[in-house]
Amino acid sequence: MLPDDLLPGVGDEKLGLRETLRAGGWVTIAVVVLIVIVEQFSRQATGVLAPDIGQTFGFNNKTLFAIAAVGGVALVLGAVPVGRLADQMPRKRIAVASLLVGAVGLVFTALAGSPFQLFWAFALVGLGTSFVSPVFGSLLADQYPIAGRGKIFAFFAMATPIGLVLGPLLAGSVADLAGGPEGWRWSYIAIAVPVCVLAIIAGVFLKEPTRGQFEQEEVLGEVLQREQRGPELPITISTAFQRLKKIKTFYFICMGLGVLGFALITVPLQLGLLLRDTYGYGPFTRGWLLSVSQVPAVFAILVAGFVYDRTFRSDPERVVRIGGILIIAFGVLLVAGLCFQPIALLIGFYALASACTGAAFASIGPIVSAVAPYRIRAQAFAIVPLFTFLMGGFLGGILAGGISDDLGPRAALAIVVPISSLIGGWLFLYGARFLKRDISLAVEELLEEQAEQRRMSDEPDKIPVLQVRNLDFSYGTVQVLFDVGIEVRRGEVVALLGTNGAGKSTLLRAISGLGIPDRGVVRLNGRALTYVDTEVRFRVGVVQLRGGAGVFPGMSVAENLHAALVASRLPPVDANERIERVLALFPTLQACRGRDARDLSGGQQQMLALAMALLHEPEVLLIDELSLGLAPVVVQELLGVLEQLKAQGLTMIIVEQSLNLALEFADRAVFMEKGAVQFEGPTKDLLERDDLVRAVFLGGGVG
Repeated sequence: MLPDDLLPGVGDEKLGLRETLRAGGWVTIAVVVLIVIVEQFSRQATGVLAPDIGQTFGFNNKTLFAIAAVGGVALVLGAVPVGRLADQMPRKRIAVASLLVGAVGLVFTALAGSPFQLFWAFALVGLGTSFVSPVFGSLLADQYPIAGRGKIFAFFAMATPIGLVLGPLLAGSVADLAGGPEGWRWSYIAIAVPVCVLAIIAGVFLKEPTRGQFEQEEVLGEVLQREQRGPELPITISTAFQRLKKIKTFYFICMGLGVLGFALITVPLQLGLLLRDTYGYGPFTRGWLLSVSQVPAVFAILVAGFVYDRTFRSDPERVVRIGGILIIAFGVLLVAGLCFQPIALLIGFYALASACTGAAFASIGPIVSAVAPYRIRAQAFAIVPLFTFLMGGFLGGILAGGISDDLGPRAALAIVVPISSLIGGWLFLYGARFLKRDISLAVEELLEEQAEQRRMSDEPDKIPVLQVRNLDFSYGTVQVLFDVGIEVRRGEVVALLGTNGAGKSTLLRAISGLGIPDRGVVRLNGRALTYVDTEVRFRVGVVQLRGGAGVFPGMSVAENLHAALVASRLPPVDANERIERVLALFPTLQACRGRDARDLSGGQQQMLALAMALLHEPEVLLIDELSLGLAPVVVQELLGVLEQLKAQGLTMIIVEQSLNLALEFADRAVFMEKGAVQFEGPTKDLLERDDLVRAVFLGGGVG
């Protein structure tokens, strides 16, 4: 872990609000705040008007909450692909398109004539608001300096309770003015108008800042210029998610929000029912009371932003701990309020509880910005609502709705809220211990990227075909690779040696994308593959021949070869030509091309698997356990093929346990033990290391 003075934002000089806005501009945060306020209108309208909507369609509480939660589910499911887009294209375009989709959904909600139509209208509204967290979270992190981000994200977070204040009031007032049992429909029409206006404003005023510019300036003293060595490789959702799960602070915060979501999304709906059923209030009064309860949260969030910046400079982990304590306080205060019958006390305690969660949430944006790599930052912000709404909100809404049907809304709140807030707060407190470590890893990644860019600029002709740097890898909580680094030049054959369990196969998995490292980088011809999915790596030339069965046993040799090219979309003539060219390397396969793979010997099946890999004309060929379980005569035949491939200039990394075999075909050897590289150099030099040679099986070709 790096010392505090190397962590961005820690120990920095104080940066006031005026200086922060001068650096990033006031227009962006103003537009973002307005959009978030209006975005909350639709969500809060559903909470206030839920009883009236339920009466229109004849829903019980459980069904009503399930349909109302559809918007939250759509928001989450939409946020994930939107996050991927936001990491790859201008975020302004996404915001404008999403706002227009949301406006259409609001109109459809007002016009819904059946539960089926209402279901899809809520889904459309949710999709229309799914951009807020990934787009604006990453945009603000790139637009404003680190030392002032707490205040900026406080304004961003403050927009939500402002929307909570104005949304119920607007929805209840319009429904009350419209009158009648279906006056609620006009509330959704009224909300659609400002959404359309803001779509136009966003298209005009939002800008696209350089991604990760402030982290780079503070850590590196410059903003890195990406050198184009081919098209930018796409970062898939699954790979980004796997990488982000490795960031412990992020993981525990998301888990805490997921558990807290059981209460957080349920409370407004259940309170709306409680105010109607127990106190007999109409939509206007319900809206007014819920609006007033959010006023303290606005001020609490604003104060929290300034406190965050000051606390982060001296003790960043304390920020997360304070958030955990505030989440626990939310549960305690809300349950205390439920013990009182007078409405003033109930709403008063709810207001204090909402202030606690608001202040806690104000720190989430800056923390995610600090630990998430800037290339996948939008997807990190997309994952946060995934836990909050999908894991917590949807399941919590159904659970609380069932309890409410049986025992009433007060009992539902008293059961769900304390459990979720206690567990959620504890997860925050536990995750705080990893914050400095995670920021350190993000800093090390930037430093490595800068060093490599300088090397590529100074020595453009010496860029390795494959590069692995600073690689750590874990299976769950068990770390397997430790700071592994290797480079492979074009046309070079490297033997990866070591005993069983040394981490050789795991290293190949990390290179090919079958596993995502905890930290470190993988590059192909200077282009980073670290966050790139397996299929994309395969298409750009990283092909792995795995150990064990790698063929389709019920298909003939020829059918296996054709099957290997199905996804390549080659014209039949080109595919046949490539198959014949590869078969020329394997006379044994040529002679039995009509036989089923199951009828081949183990060595012949290994040859077939190798032939299937070579059909894709790899840039780098990874072979795991070439000689495992094969007879010496078969191994020699395979070595003959490898010698031909080597002569043709194919770059290869071959996992082996036999030093004798490595000496026959490899230019260089890498010896691994206990997950770390212990030796790297010419294979003949390895023979002089008796301590390592004794660890390698010297027998005749069996790995």
